[in-house]
Amino acid sequence: MLLDALQLLRYTMGNPLSRAVLKLGFAKDSEGKTRLESSLEAFSSGTPVKGLGNKLYSAMVKGILVAGCKAFGANPESFKKYLQDPVVRRGVNSVLRGISEYGIGKPQLLAAPFLVVWNFTNACNLMCKHCYQSAGVKAPDELTLKEKLDVVRQLSDAGVVAIAFSGGEPLVSPDFFKVAKEASEQGLYLAVATNGTLLSKEMVKRLKDVNVGYMEVSLDSARPEVHDEFRGVKGAWKRTVEGIKNLVDSGIYTVVATTITRLNIDEVEDLIALTEKLGAQRFTHFNFIPTGRGKNLVELDLSPQEREKLLKTLYEKAMSSKVEVLSTAPQYARVALQASGGEVVAPTHFYMGKSRKWGLQVLAEFIGGCGSGRLYCAIQPNGDVTPCVFIPQLVVGNLREKGFLEIWNESKVFKDFQNRELLKGACKSCKFKYVCGGCRARSLGYFNDFSAPDVGCVYNQPAWMNLIKEVEAMTVNG
Repeated sequence: MLLDALQLLRYTMGNPLSRAVLKLGFAKDSEGKTRLESSLEAFSSGTPVKGLGNKLYSAMVKGILVAGCKAFGANPESFKKYLQDPVVRRGVNSVLRGISEYGIGKPQLLAAPFLVVWNFTNACNLMCKHCYQSAGVKAPDELTLKEKLDVVRQLSDAGVVAIAFSGGEPLVSPDFFKVAKEASEQGLYLAVATNGTLLSKEMVKRLKDVNVGYMEVSLDSARPEVHDEFRGVKGAWKRTVEGIKNLVDSGIYTVVATTITRLNIDEVEDLIALTEKLGAQRFTHFNFIPTGRGKNLVELDLSPQEREKLLKTLYEKAMSSKVEVLSTAPQYARVALQASGGEVVAPTHFYMGKSRKWGLQVLAEFIGGCGSGRLYCAIQPNGDVTPCVFIPQLVVGNLREKGFLEIWNESKVFKDFQNRELLKGACKSCKFKYVCGGCRARSLGYFNDFSAPDVGCVYNQPAWMNLIKEVEAMTVNG
């Protein structure tokens, strides 16, 4: 069934004619819209386009979209309603552009990333033990406001769908709201990752005014004393929880995010219960990555068995809780498929659903697993571009020296990240490598090789045991 769907997609959307049609639609008109964007808008609203050439093009795009709906088992009328959201149209435009450039493939390649996570500043008002960025003070080479606004323009022109502002703590930056406002006006979807301590009612109102649609707030424990000790500031838990309440009251989509280690693994169910009590919409487990200050906490990382048990617990809670329960561990997709008998899939850490709804298992084969350098990438405070925020050491270019699209299209590192055939260990031969593929940041952090086995997976137990032996030997030898 899955193979049939993939073949249907290739025949209907990835054939040379469809790709040629799609490529005709990328030139912009006098209003700054491409012919493809106008066609997507016409398809969703029913409003006809003007001009014979545009009408003919729009009709061909409609045929391609209807055929694509058939491949995914989706109702075209439902898809039309879905496309009425401008951000969704921008996302579909990105996918179609990727198909026109690269055809249908596993994993699917895009002409530009869906998401760019921007470590907006290294400045932070906390001193978290596991901070991947080793944040604290503003970096002396941080981009200027003018440079940041130019970055927004480049991302918009490239067709990026969303920006997630992270840090450090992005809300301490005096440039944040100026840049966020510009990004919103450019049509980009805005998300913010924050420690939550600055989310006063006034701050939340300002966030809503610039159309921030997604707020991810870090909370390490359901117990104030544990969270405060981890964050390095007394009273942080109380301020963060109040910030979450303010976000919920405002109507902004609110996510509680927790990095799970051996220090808080016994609190997972309590944290999900607290998320539900606070009225947030989602709980997200963040994988521990041995980078930044996290290098000092590797002994607190979960064993493959502990992570497997955790992911199964998360899946069970996802099926019973009133909130969404997701994970950034790529193995969560495999666990969901196995635990549900193929009925439930988590193709990314942004979504979980029934695999038979809109052909999500087919979708998972295209976009599943680690999206670093393929679905998203990261920008550091100084303009360095990296495959992921958890891989700050692997710089592929700098925006002061090259344009964003030039870096995206020419980076050999990104091309290697996109190629699952380069994986090693159990990841290489695993039948789930297209819905999972392992966490490349963990592989790089532990082995200095992003194609190495992800030792967070039970299928890579031998690699984990070898790693433990090496660490023990180093400890004995001083």
